[in-house]
Amino acid sequence: MAISISGYRVHLQDDLKLNREYLKSQGSQNEDQKVFDRDSLEVSQLSKNREILMDKIKHTVVQSAASLSDMRAGILMEIREEKGQYAYSDVVNACGLSYARMYFEIEQRHENERYYKADGTSLTKEEEIGWLDMQYEQEVAWQKSFVRIAAQGQVIQGNIPDVPTKEIEELEDSFYQAKDAYMKLYRESGQVVKPLVLQNYMFGSDRMYEMLN
Repeated sequence: MAISISGYRVHLQDDLKLNREYLKSQGSQNEDQKVFDRDSLEVSQLSKNREILMDKIKHTVVQSAASLSDMRAGILMEIREEKGQYAYSDVVNACGLSYARMYFEIEQRHENERYYKADGTSLTKEEEIGWLDMQYEQEVAWQKSFVRIAAQGQVIQGNIPDVPTKEIEELEDSFYQAKDAYMKLYRESGQVVKPLVLQNYMFGSDRMYEMLN
């Protein structure tokens, strides 16, 4: 076979003949390998992105305005199932216990993991505790409103002479005393070993509970 190199004709031996088809085939295989490698990389990156997304979803905390009141309601339901009914002192205790339990959950959650808000931004322990404090304030305000409305109904029915403003204000203090008492119990009890349970604490005066019960 004769080929031209810089204008000179050169004869190649048969065993050195260029196999254009072979070279073309090799080029095609190399191109296919590049495509395969690129696709494999894309699949690997997509898998990695999916893992990151799933982990983020797993560690996303949806902050509900009703989570504390829902826990309080669950505790009171257990008391009703066990005793048939519950007193208003149980309501105060249930609120304090709910706060301490949720505080513990927040601390446990942020020990070794990173968590996120629903919008994907980072969620700190301090932000969660701030949200819990706000929920507790709203719960106390709701309880005060409920008691005031109930008292007004008692006045209309002639059962009490007037709305007991002093006792209602005392009730607010009782809720915060309950929160402090259960937080103290939480810190002293070693939560992992001994879970918090409802106590028979009495906060405020007997007259206040007589009115509420």
